[in-house]
Amino acid sequence: MGGAAAEEASVFGLAPVAPDRTAAYGEHPDQVVDFYLPPDGSGPAPLVLLFHGGAWRAPYDRRHVSPFAAFLAGRGLAVASVEYRRGRDDSSPYGPAAPEVPGGGPGTGPRPGPDDPRPRPGPDGTGGAPRAGRWPETFDDIAAAVDGVPRLARDLGLPGADTDRVVLTGHSAGGHAVLWAAARHRLPSGTPWYLPSPSPLCGVVALAPIADFATARALDVCSGAVGQLLGDSGGNSDSAGGNISGSRVSGVNSDRRVNSHSDDGANTHSRDTIHSGGNRSSDRVANSGSHGRARTDELTARLALADPAALLPTAVPTTVVQGRADTDVPPAVADAFVAAASRVGQRVRLVTTEGGHFPLIDPTTPVAHTVAEEIARLAGAHPVG
Repeated sequence: MGGAAAEEASVFGLAPVAPDRTAAYGEHPDQVVDFYLPPDGSGPAPLVLLFHGGAWRAPYDRRHVSPFAAFLAGRGLAVASVEYRRGRDDSSPYGPAAPEVPGGGPGTGPRPGPDDPRPRPGPDGTGGAPRAGRWPETFDDIAAAVDGVPRLARDLGLPGADTDRVVLTGHSAGGHAVLWAAARHRLPSGTPWYLPSPSPLCGVVALAPIADFATARALDVCSGAVGQLLGDSGGNSDSAGGNISGSRVSGVNSDRRVNSHSDDGANTHSRDTIHSGGNRSSDRVANSGSHGRARTDELTARLALADPAALLPTAVPTTVVQGRADTDVPPAVADAFVAAASRVGQRVRLVTTEGGHFPLIDPTTPVAHTVAEEIARLAGAHPVG
């Protein structure tokens, strides 16, 4: 086994690391966050909200990024690893959610390995295979976490966490989450996730993000995951569910120019139940409806609300880190997002690395050190080690 398969096996073969603290930011079992704190005596550290990937599908949860979260904490950062609602558990061929692990929260079972005999996800998320995402609950949770977790960290009195310096980072689908969260002030004012001004962030570091939905759909990234996230049971199909890949809603992606502070491209256990208003009303976003297939006009409207490339410019310092050999979320997706940002006057720092999709979150690789340095750079911190 070599190449992409070996990189994936390396990440999923690492032993999970228990957090220092787990707390709830909402009432749903998936609305939880694990905190990993820097070494004692290292001083106040920037708070990094980490969103895991996994194509918005339920079998993939925050447990697989726990070694990466612990690695970042060891580098002098306070890390909040966020769980959020993904595709419904009852659509998973892997059975019910795994039992709780120490410090890990509910549903943190290991991902089936490459030799596991159980069925793998199909090309369109149907026929019993895991579906990607829930509309609008996945977005409800991303917004609630970004709004509530820094306040939650303050309320818990976590030592060493500087909640006035917040950086968002996420991998793959989690990369989409952080880019979208940084753009909520670009949403129409009538949407439930809208903010009147940008979130008070030091910046965003998106790792192999599903950042441009048109390109991702054209490349069938993660077997129809984008279409499923938006509520199209046909995945990326251009029939029945409608072709929404190139659609933009007028007024969402305007030509207005906003100055960006980001840099030029570069080559390179205890669980507390503390709620932070994480359950938003979710029955008024593009006709909502997590069940069944959305109509074409609904999908078009949802695309404009969900696609980070449609919500530029953000004026939030943004870095994208992308593996040159990534076959899960190919570099073309990141390139399309960076190009879209450039067209509307936002400079996004693009860092390209050796290898594929998973070294970015594998603490045994040099690439993970590059990621830590990019996070620390935006936070104005000096990483340890």
